[in-house]
Amino acid sequence: MQQASTAIIKFNAEFADMTLRSVFRRHVRPAILQTWSIVVMATKQIAIEQLVPGMYLVDVDVPWYRTPFLFHKRMVNDLQTIEIMKQYGIRMVTIDTSKGADLPLTTTPSSVNDQPAGPTVPPPQEAQVERATEPVLGCQPAVVIYAQAKEAVERIFDDLERGVPPTPEATKAIVSNVLDHVLNDRVAIATQVAIQKIKQFDRSLTGHALDTCVLSLIVAIESGLEQPQQELVGMGALLHDAGYVRLPRNLVRKRDECSGQDKTLLEQHCKLGVTLLSEHPGMHEDVLRIVLEHHERTDGTGFPAALGNDKISPLAQIVGIVDVYDAMVTRRGTRPALIPHDAVRQLFLAGERGQFPKPLVETMIRSIGVYPVGSLLKLNTGEQAVVVGVNPQQRLKPLVKVTTDPQGGSYATPLEIDLAAPSSDHTVRTVLRVLDPIHERVNVAIHLDPILPRAA
Repeated sequence: MQQASTAIIKFNAEFADMTLRSVFRRHVRPAILQTWSIVVMATKQIAIEQLVPGMYLVDVDVPWYRTPFLFHKRMVNDLQTIEIMKQYGIRMVTIDTSKGADLPLTTTPSSVNDQPAGPTVPPPQEAQVERATEPVLGCQPAVVIYAQAKEAVERIFDDLERGVPPTPEATKAIVSNVLDHVLNDRVAIATQVAIQKIKQFDRSLTGHALDTCVLSLIVAIESGLEQPQQELVGMGALLHDAGYVRLPRNLVRKRDECSGQDKTLLEQHCKLGVTLLSEHPGMHEDVLRIVLEHHERTDGTGFPAALGNDKISPLAQIVGIVDVYDAMVTRRGTRPALIPHDAVRQLFLAGERGQFPKPLVETMIRSIGVYPVGSLLKLNTGEQAVVVGVNPQQRLKPLVKVTTDPQGGSYATPLEIDLAAPSSDHTVRTVLRVLDPIHERVNVAIHLDPILPRAA
């Protein structure tokens, strides 16, 4: 009886296997091959002279870091872009005809070399329709901008580890992209920084570099700097820890716990970063000074040269104070992260001790708020609320989502309230105290990130 059952089970398994293979041969494999053939047919390599506005670019024959473009996958919107591509030595490009315009019908891939230098431009209406499908920066959500910038920064640090410093143009392209979004919607991009802090407990060098860049740009704008200086601040912030790639990784991971010779070695990352970045000509002197001086302090207690206030680059001081704040609110190794409000308090005390100029501390706090985005608050009404925005002119009255009622029950839909504005129900709400989300068992991220489900 047992042998018969075993035989039946074996037969059923073999039958099921044969059935699956048959289904795969008849249906799945043809579908995969058809899809692949469509993808292959949609892309084609053409000469740069044949590229026209309205075409969708997916690849070029020059590495990304040797061009001023953040990404090569993009809609070509104007002739100026094509001219810049030519100036940077691009000769062959790959286009995707399913997302953009194709070559004229008279042109085939085999006759690329026979075409005249000036191709026939598609009808204006067609090019205009194609351009309309490409999202412009102001319409892209902050989560997309942040993800794109993170990918680009990761490439920069991968190249740095191989000894290839980024070009000033490539670095500026990333910063300009982020800066445009900061200018367009500061709260949205700051929210993305807060979300990443919550999702990833131990941030990498690239995550810290990007977050420091975003917050430094916000402080630079709040400081009244002109756009060229804002860009230099962003570039310096993005590269301020470049020297760490020349040090042992295990040492870098536990850098906040090191002392003695290990600490002395880690402090060399400022000089190592300048040396590495100087291998590529053209990096702006102010960017190099930020990399070198972001750990200097106005009371002379910083490193590597223990400079005084009048000798430290003001741009380096901006990146320096943001670097300190971001380090405090990020978990590293066994050191837990501070809640943002406590980190702000530490910045205030650092200003009182003379480590940073008091006007800079004021600007920093005005930029991120006394209650930064992501803070969990207890209101005078007994309700709980999550900070989703700041009021630079009224730092004690942020924009919040009220998540629980006075009895501790959750609102089905959180109430979005500006504490600086009169309430529609005439309730006067003020901040009673700051709460620790871990102790309260509150996942702040679900109230900041619309992508996350409420039950997360």
